[in-house]
Amino acid sequence: MSSGTGLGAYLREIRERQGLSLPEIAAETKISCRFLEAIEEERWEELPGEVYIVGYLRAYAEAVGLDPGDVLARYREVRPQKGRDTLGPIRGEVSSSRKLWWVVAVLGVLLVLALIFYFWKF
Repeated sequence: MSSGTGLGAYLREIRERQGLSLPEIAAETKISCRFLEAIEEERWEELPGEVYIVGYLRAYAEAVGLDPGDVLARYREVRPQKGRDTLGPIRGEVSSSRKLWWVVAVLGVLLVLALIFYFWKF
């Protein structure tokens, strides 16, 4: 990737060199042309979420014969996870405090069930 070229332009260039159209990539990857255009134009905010972006980039890379790991590494260089600490988890992720709450809730339910079973037997 040249220094003045963004990830989206790089992906478009590779696709066009191979003579592939966006509808052909869409048919192979099952990703809508609208999302593929957003990737090529680096309009990340128009994509459904970080998990989807990673999956879309992986599928796009495979469709044009690139190493998905390399494309994802380039994406992380271009778009580091800004605001993660201040804005909370990315959509689809569960915060650690919420995970802890679930663990405590499950343990509480198990304790109540154990006490009911204990007193039921005696």
